[in-house]
Parts: sequence; structure tokens; C-alpha cells
Amino acid sequence: MPDGGKKGHNGRYAPCRSHIMIEIGHISHPGRKRPLNEDSYDIDAPNGQAVLVDGMGGPDAGDIASAFVRDQVRRGLLAGESPADALMNAGQALRIQRPAQSGNPCGASAVCVRWHGNGAELAQVGTCRVLFWDGNALKAVSGSEADDAGQPAKSVPSIQALGITAGDKLRIAAAELPWRRGQALVLCTDAMLEQCRPADLREILCDARASAQEAAERMLLLALRGDADENLSALILRRA
Repeated sequence: MPDGGKKGHNGRYAPCRSHIMIEIGHISHPGRKRPLNEDSYDIDAPNGQAVLVDGMGGPDAGDIASAFVRDQVRRGLLAGESPADALMNAGQALRIQRPAQSGNPCGASAVCVRWHGNGAELAQVGTCRVLFWDGNALKAVSGSEADDAGQPAKSVPSIQALGITAGDKLRIAAAELPWRRGQALVLCTDAMLEQCRPADLREILCDARASAQEAAERMLLLALRGDADENLSALILRRA
């Protein structure tokens, strides 16, 4: 996991500013074939927000872009920006700063969430995904809807990338969802989702005996059984 990938909570349960309790699971792995992990993430439970970023660009580029976007989005959310605006502004900042960050072309996909009371605001761009477990079914969040899980969101083209796609062409999918006790949000890279069958994910998430951290680790173990030729990352946020 890149340095600074996880922040803002200690232990299994973490309170947030709305006094709800969140159980947190997190995992990141370079995969079987890549020497470098270009994914990064930040969990700020006290302020009710999280971000997961998949960098692209190779050594001295993708990991730098990932960390840059992660920190920009975190600051944007703390400043009161919506998740969609935080992603848009992070992408614009990366396009400006890219020459100073690295001589190689670099960009990032990302997903972020801000939760409060009984709801959550989400935004995603590129190949990062968000799934919603409502206690009975697993759905892939796509724009303002929740569709059957297991398939990448069709409304977010994989060629989209923060720092590479121009702001006027950047398509950021945003959604608001109710979020109640026992329900979970899963933020993950497309590589993690592609390696885990929907039936296996449902089985993992419906196991109330397993902690969110155990669920994240089980996702990784499943993913590593496949080709796992990309970086693998997932955050599981469960309302307790």
C-alpha cells in the first residue's frame, strides 16, 4: 500500500461526525505480475469520507498521480465540495501539476464517498467501481441508479481518466443512496471486481459473522486465485 494510504480510524469501528458507527475493511495489493502498486486510498471516518484511486502511467508516474489525486480529493471533501466536484477539481489540478509531478504521462481513476445521517453521496470516474450491499442484494452503483452487481458501470467509460481527459469531456457519475445499519458500500478497482464473481461477493458480504476487514481480505484471496495481473484494492464500509 502506498504511504499514507489509510488515515482517520483506529480499530474495527470508527465514529463519524454524524455519530453513526462505521465498520471499515481495507486492502490493497500489487497483484501477481506488477512490481509497483499504483493504487492508494484514504479513509477519514471522523469526517465521514473515503476515496480510492487507481493510478496509471507506470513507475514514477501512476503512483505519484494516485497519491496526488487522493490528497486533492480529501482536501476538497473537507472543504465542502461535493464528491463529483472534488473529483473534477482534482483532475484539473493534476493536469496543471503533471509536468512537475513526472515527465511521464500519468492519470488516475477514482471513486469517493461522503456519508452523513442515513445517506451517502458518491462519485466515480474511470475504472474504479462502487457496489452497494443493501442487506439482501448486491448492486453496482451507476450514475443516479443502482444496477445488478457484478458488471462495471456502463455510464462511466474506462478511457476516462483524471489528469488526462479534459475537464469539458470528463464524465463523472454521481449518486446519492440511503444507507442504513447492516448495509455496506464497497469501493474497488475494476481489476478486483473482474476477479471476484458476483455470487462470491454476495456470499462474503452477507456473512454477518465476518468483520469488514475479514471480508476485504477474502475478496483479495479470491482475486489472487485468478490472473491478478493488475493492482487489486477494495474498501468496505459497513454501517454498524
